[in-house]
Amino acid sequence: MTTADINRLRVTLGAPVLNRLLEALRRRLELGRELVGQLTLRDVTAEERRACDELFARRPTSGRSLTVDLDELAVLFREADIASDLTLAVEALSGPVPNRRSLAAAVDTTWRQLFADARDHWTNAGPSMGAWLEELASQGTLKRLACGDPALGSELLGEVALVVAALPVRGEPLAGLAARIFRDAHALDPGSARSTLAVRAAARLGGISFEDNAEGRRSVWASVGVYLDELSTPALTLNLPASGNSMLAQLLRTAKQAGEPLHLSLRWLLRDPLDQEQAVVNRTVFVCENPTIVALAARQLGSRCAPLVCVNGQPATPVKVLLKQLVTAGARLRYHGDMDGKGVEITAAILASYGAQPWRMDVEDYLAAPKGKPLKRTVLATPWCPALADAMNQEGRGVHEESIADQLLTDLESNAA
Repeated sequence: MTTADINRLRVTLGAPVLNRLLEALRRRLELGRELVGQLTLRDVTAEERRACDELFARRPTSGRSLTVDLDELAVLFREADIASDLTLAVEALSGPVPNRRSLAAAVDTTWRQLFADARDHWTNAGPSMGAWLEELASQGTLKRLACGDPALGSELLGEVALVVAALPVRGEPLAGLAARIFRDAHALDPGSARSTLAVRAAARLGGISFEDNAEGRRSVWASVGVYLDELSTPALTLNLPASGNSMLAQLLRTAKQAGEPLHLSLRWLLRDPLDQEQAVVNRTVFVCENPTIVALAARQLGSRCAPLVCVNGQPATPVKVLLKQLVTAGARLRYHGDMDGKGVEITAAILASYGAQPWRMDVEDYLAAPKGKPLKRTVLATPWCPALADAMNQEGRGVHEESIADQLLTDLESNAA
């Protein structure tokens, strides 16, 4: 026979008590395996065992597992003219069975072609974007964000390509960029698959590492000229020189003449960047951790103070952007911060990120300074001066920047132009 006797199938293999057996047979077919050999069901009920024994017309069996001989079952159905083979029986009862392996292979082929097409389309985006596409492919990031759907993955990559093609910009708000590209000011807001991919692509374009938090996203977008919260957490400066014609350069000159501290917003720094500022070429710009140092320098030195930038603890995006612009323009940075656990972490990051040199941050400076409160944790490393970490851990006390303010002010005055 070439068809199955559906009525007899329903009272045999299709009986409700044998649903687990039918489902197991279907799963095997979906995986591309033949219905031959043996199949074992675990933790069977007494009703399931009884029904299976009756199906094979055999004496009652016992045990927690039940092994079904599929070859014997196929012969039984064939000789009883119920179904010519088990595959036909399973499909007659539960519908056509897709081959999962074949489907998965087809989907994988689609994904590979998707990335191949993307590489060809993004050839002008630069090597960093090519490496990023390879990473998306190897780590499965795009597949996860697209819920395994190649069509959605292709749509997402196409949208990100539009963002990449529009970058970098000069001082454009993220909402404005999103509205310009997608006609939706919220299209790049955090939380969507599109924004998740876009911000990571922007990090590659901007050449910075990505941290998945609010400040990390702000830094990434700023690296390609896009600002978020452009008026928050400005960079505190004193006496930065400027010779350009931009409004920011004029503001810096006015503030320097008066010896007054100046807060630079991210908006200013992206609209009138200082990365081509000739007045800082080969100039030493001092960088401190705490705003008290800037306040003391303004009060005691005023315009006689060397250029000074304050990171105000863990640097926010405007400070990061400013320091990068100054280094790009040719400035030399020297950094001083608190000598405690957090302070040396900030110091290490700034020295590594911007090529800064330490400013009174050696072991001799620590030993000579008045000590403050006990350290809350072990100082892990001070790469610029390994002996410093050893001395700090042995002494067990920190040194706040304010406690050596007089020495810092002396340096600032002697290095003023």
